[in-house]
Amino acid sequence: MSEKRHSRVAAPMAAEDGLLLLQSQALAEEEEAKTKGEMLTRFLKDKLAKEERSSTLNLHKLRTQWRTVLREVKDKELRQDIEILSQTFARVMDCKDSVIESLATDLEEAEEQHAQALRSHLYNIDRLLQLQHCRLTCLEEGYGAQLEALKMELEAERY
Repeated sequence: MSEKRHSRVAAPMAAEDGLLLLQSQALAEEEEAKTKGEMLTRFLKDKLAKEERSSTLNLHKLRTQWRTVLREVKDKELRQDIEILSQTFARVMDCKDSVIESLATDLEEAEEQHAQALRSHLYNIDRLLQLQHCRLTCLEEGYGAQLEALKMELEAERY
């Protein structure tokens, strides 16, 4: 009977040892799974961080290239605007130059007309002065003749 007891005692011991072994294996597998999960989580977090950095860098590159393209387009637009404004300015300047030339010609003609009118006026004034001088001479002669006639009359009356 003692062998039966040993076997009964040994059987629960072996079952307990098996159970403990299974539990420790389960714990070990759990630990291993947990470690693998943590490693996988770390790997995924690192990969996510790397992707975010790459995404940020690529977004920065994309924005830089887009700005370059926009600058080139704006540069073309501004150059076209400058060309148009330059042509408009040249047209306006040509127009104003022609107006200035026209006004200069008109001024020369007006000065010539003024000089002609002044010469005519001075000629007429000279003629009027001559006429007035002749008239004055005639009046002086008439006055002198009348004065002589009166003097003679007065002398004749005195005698």
